[in-house]
Amino acid sequence: MKWSPILHGISAVAGVVGLLAIFGAWMATANGSFLGMSEQHLFNDAISLLLASVAFGIGTLIHLKEERK
Repeated sequence: MKWSPILHGISAVAGVVGLLAIFGAWMATANGSFLGMSEQHLFNDAISLLLASVAFGIGTLIHLKEERK
């Protein structure tokens, strides 16, 4: 079983959701909250999701290199 496609998919999904959280946080800045979540909560979610996306991206590169051996 190859792990790199799975890790790549997780990385992409986490990145997109992180970007959506940033856009939600920007909307919460103007309105006070977005979908019941505060601006600070959405910024923290965005940070966590984007860091996870980077980590899974690095994991993808490592596994891809190992699969080619």
